[in-house]
Amino acid sequence: MYRLLSLAVLLCVACGDKTDPPTDTGTQGPATLVVHSNWWDFVDDLGEMQGITVLLGDGSRHSQPLGRDGIARFHDPTITGPQDITVVMVGTNKVVASTTLAVEGAEVWIRSGLAHLTSLPFTRQATLSGRVTGQDGTPTQVRVVGQGFNGVTTVATDGTFSLDVRGDTSGQVALLAIREHGPAMAVGMLRDIPVGEGRSVNGLVIPLDHPVNERRRVVVTNVGSNPSMHAVSAAFMLGSEFLFSTSTAGLMPFDVPAMARTSPFDTVEARVSALAGHSEWLHSGLLTASAPMVHDGVTSLALPSPMRLTSPSPGTEYAPGSGRRSGLTLSWTADPAAHVVTVQLTPHPDEPGLSWYVTAPASVSSFTPFPLPAKVVSSPREPRAGRYSVLWSSRFLGTGLGYPELFKESPALNTPDAWRTNTYGSVILRD
Repeated sequence: MYRLLSLAVLLCVACGDKTDPPTDTGTQGPATLVVHSNWWDFVDDLGEMQGITVLLGDGSRHSQPLGRDGIARFHDPTITGPQDITVVMVGTNKVVASTTLAVEGAEVWIRSGLAHLTSLPFTRQATLSGRVTGQDGTPTQVRVVGQGFNGVTTVATDGTFSLDVRGDTSGQVALLAIREHGPAMAVGMLRDIPVGEGRSVNGLVIPLDHPVNERRRVVVTNVGSNPSMHAVSAAFMLGSEFLFSTSTAGLMPFDVPAMARTSPFDTVEARVSALAGHSEWLHSGLLTASAPMVHDGVTSLALPSPMRLTSPSPGTEYAPGSGRRSGLTLSWTADPAAHVVTVQLTPHPDEPGLSWYVTAPASVSSFTPFPLPAKVVSSPREPRAGRYSVLWSSRFLGTGLGYPELFKESPALNTPDAWRTNTYGSVILRD
């Protein structure tokens, strides 16, 4: 059920015909804290917007409107050290408060946690045509691979293809040919093809010469009380760009399909991922772990310990848990290796009210919602009694990274050894 609650927000972006809030110009002099936030991209589900406000602490001393440029500036030399930052979205349908704890830095990026819907580049940079050899008439696809570029087509029965490469600038791309069905999966690739200014490149030949018929052994550890392994998969990457994936299921150890790492796949790396459990299993949740694939030998990856919500006491959708609204505190435990934890408390769709999202370093184990300032919202200023969906998750961002990485302009979070736990349930808050 929770997945449906977030979907409406995820699929909506801010409409341009809404009244813009005033842009905070602040006082004279440089800002002591600049907060960037993308929450204006996710407000359509809230109804007619009254505004978005950024609070420091409980907002009693420091608050600023978030401009439509996604920036709030604070001018006070007493603002020093880590800050608890709350972004409050006030609409006619509901109110959302999103609190991020212990944020360090004079300029920080506080993201909603919801994925952006990005549009594909439209400008045609090139038309590439040629032939795929080694295919047997089974449907084969040719796809453009390159950061900021896209394009895909199905190969004709005689092996020929033609496709447009779209992107915002000129550059170099690769072409991946992939046969996913038929006798065996197979791939082929051409690399370093220059594109730009609408040029045409003809006579390209892509040999479909790498059958995906090798196996890489994967062992998953720390299964504990969560033995339900859905699958182990491998994502093959050319630098930061995704090529294709394979997967396998069954009993451990797992043998994941792969191809020979000979040219032009000699620099292709793979990331192995294991998926276990279910998000609605309150005792363990859904666990996802990743590790770089070992090309000669066995890849071992350990499932993380599940994050657990200890207050309020959660239940399932059909048997909700309960807790007291008065003095409500969200408390949890998480794997000591985790970098960040999140908790989302969302009213049942039939019970509109205040949703509260919390992001915190894993070293923090609780958060107490506070009354929102009356100058920001008249009602509701704190969670009401009623039924709520609750989601709790923890993340390990990757070796060498940490919680402060979340608040950089361009965080490097897509690492091969990242992991995540995710659980959701239901709770009734009573007065």
